[in-house]
Amino acid sequence: MFLDNGVCPVSSEKIDSWASRLTVFFNVLILVAFLFTGNGGFVVVSALDYGIRAIFDSRWSPLSFLATKLLAIAGVPKKYVGKAPKLFASRVGFLCATSSALLFPVAPTASLVVAGMLTVFAILDSVFGFCVGCLLYTYLVLPLYKARGLR
Repeated sequence: MFLDNGVCPVSSEKIDSWASRLTVFFNVLILVAFLFTGNGGFVVVSALDYGIRAIFDSRWSPLSFLATKLLAIAGVPKKYVGKAPKLFASRVGFLCATSSALLFPVAPTASLVVAGMLTVFAILDSVFGFCVGCLLYTYLVLPLYKARGLR
């Protein structure tokens, strides 16, 4: 099956999987608010948070900060995973959320479709631990690198 041979980006850096998943779940809540209310501010907030995590450092993300603090208060032990797949997923989330935010004023239906797709991806990651970003990396990004002889 095509899922059995998935390849994720690799790095030696580690992050807390629970904090990452809770952060993404907070984004799910924001995206659902956008989908139900049609208030474009929600998708802008989501794009900004994904952008902070994709471009800078997750420590600067308000949603990541909140997730980390809530998990510490609850006493949930950290579970470390590679940072690279989560960073790639944040970049995909940033691309989708930003696209949705930019589309909203000119093509609201297209904006909602993109946000809905991102919401499904985020639910799969936050609730089930299934990374759609790894699939995208395996079947879109990696073949492009191989075709260009970069890997």
